[in-house]
Amino acid sequence: LGVIHLLRGDFEETMHCAEGSLALYAALGNEPTASRELSLPSFDIGAPLTQPLTYRASEALCWELLALAQVQTGQVHNSMRSGRIAFSLAQESKNAWALVNSTHSLAYGLLEAGAYEEALVLTQPAVTLARTFPLKLLLCLTLVGLGSIYQALQQWEEARSTLEEAEAMAETLDLGQFRVPVLSQLCMNCAVAGEWGQAHTYAVKAIALRESFERAMILLDFPCQYETEALLRGGDERQARAEVQRLGERMGANRRYRLPYLRSEALLSAWDGESEQAIGHLREAAGLAVDLGLPGERWQIQAALGRVYKAAGDAMQARMAFEEAARIIQGLAEGIKDEALRSRFLAGPPIQQVLQQAHRLATQVPQDQAEQGGS
Repeated sequence: LGVIHLLRGDFEETMHCAEGSLALYAALGNEPTASRELSLPSFDIGAPLTQPLTYRASEALCWELLALAQVQTGQVHNSMRSGRIAFSLAQESKNAWALVNSTHSLAYGLLEAGAYEEALVLTQPAVTLARTFPLKLLLCLTLVGLGSIYQALQQWEEARSTLEEAEAMAETLDLGQFRVPVLSQLCMNCAVAGEWGQAHTYAVKAIALRESFERAMILLDFPCQYETEALLRGGDERQARAEVQRLGERMGANRRYRLPYLRSEALLSAWDGESEQAIGHLREAAGLAVDLGLPGERWQIQAALGRVYKAAGDAMQARMAFEEAARIIQGLAEGIKDEALRSRFLAGPPIQQVLQQAHRLATQVPQDQAEQGGS
């Protein structure tokens, strides 16, 4: 029932179901008896044929479900806690399917929290293991997770090839709503590369597929602000506005999905030359990203604020926004212990643009102030 709610985009109900199931698992005994009857989920996760290990594997699946639902509602630290419990139980059960499932859910919590290196180290072997499974849905989902991690780490080429593999698989297997986040991530990848024509193509595909499902929200469907910009640049202004309005109607009280909504609204306002409205949306988004503990969102929002302030001629506010973005980026880089991985992260084009702007404005603003004082 929790999985059904998850697929329907009702994440609060998913959490209620998962928590109810976990309470029942806590009440089960751990007698070392052989399983006489296995439930359908037992076959789905390839559970071992002893009752205690079956319990552990199935319980890991419930924690994994809870972790995914929590990340959808912006409960990042709770999601990481649930994901770590799921991962530990999966290891205890010696069940490969449960291990890949739990890795996938834990990685998204780590990704949201900015723990990119740990997410990568966990997910790469999980993809290798998932390739051995007959059920390709799990491989597809894990590939999408890996592609998202690569993008956060500024490894754009690896992200593109990984996401393209996931998209080809999802299309071949007709995986429906699971294709939406793949297409949206590919739109983001092309947008960052400046390939706006291809970004527009992916945006149109993602939107058409998203609208074909009667869902309040779709699992892991976060970066739709890139679709908004791709539509605007592609001349589809009316559709861009309609999609942002639709997102606002769908998200309800979900704070995590409010972030891409606010960023999309800011894009529309900036497109219209309404800098004050754009700044208002971005400031709200920045505060929300702080509350939810999302450093990856925070530096991007601060960078967007810096660009809007700069376009409006407010060099001082632009400098402060870019400096804050650079500070957050440096904090993320410090969390990457592998030197090559950290260097590549800092060399990423979007990161470099922010760092260079912060440096340029830091030297420019004092000069402007000195000139004003001399006059």
